[in-house]
Amino acid sequence: MRTDRGFTLLEMVIAVGIFAMVMLSAAMGLSAIQKTWSSITLQNQKFRNLQIIDSVVDSAFRNAIPFAWQDNNRGTSMVFLGDKDKVLLAYQHRINNVADGGIRFISLFLDGGNLVAEYRKTPILPWDEKFNPKDAVREIIAENIRSISFLYADRRSQKLEWSSDWDEKIPDAIPLAIQIKVEWNNGDSEVWMR
Repeated sequence: MRTDRGFTLLEMVIAVGIFAMVMLSAAMGLSAIQKTWSSITLQNQKFRNLQIIDSVVDSAFRNAIPFAWQDNNRGTSMVFLGDKDKVLLAYQHRINNVADGGIRFISLFLDGGNLVAEYRKTPILPWDEKFNPKDAVREIIAENIRSISFLYADRRSQKLEWSSDWDEKIPDAIPLAIQIKVEWNNGDSEVWMR
């Protein structure tokens, strides 16, 4: 009696079917891993953007100070611009080197879908038409942003009131609080207030 025979057609079909199911399961597992990795990468980028925005807002808004400078009419004006879509202010900065000084000037605005911060050691003057942005350090804080908006708080008639622009004619005053709302391209939005 001969025991050395090959596989039957039915055995081959079953083996190929089992192999196909194993490969399909492996492909589905790899696809799920890839989707999870992409999701984690996107969430990590979003979290990094939120941390950077929070750090800049916390440093600049929390430490904002009234700072006056001579304007074009030889009067003194506050170095503060509070518009709906842009803010410019002076703030106290941690001193690492005494020669750097303890005051910084920052302007936050949206430029081509990017939240941009421009920093200078010398005043960024809202009324100075000769201001050259090349004199400032420019940093992209976050990308993929659809819009930003600022609100400014002031106490009027013993009530806290919010407005979308700051009246720079108020002498020696800056807002009590500043709020920034960032709307991302995917429709999500975040709000910070200091």
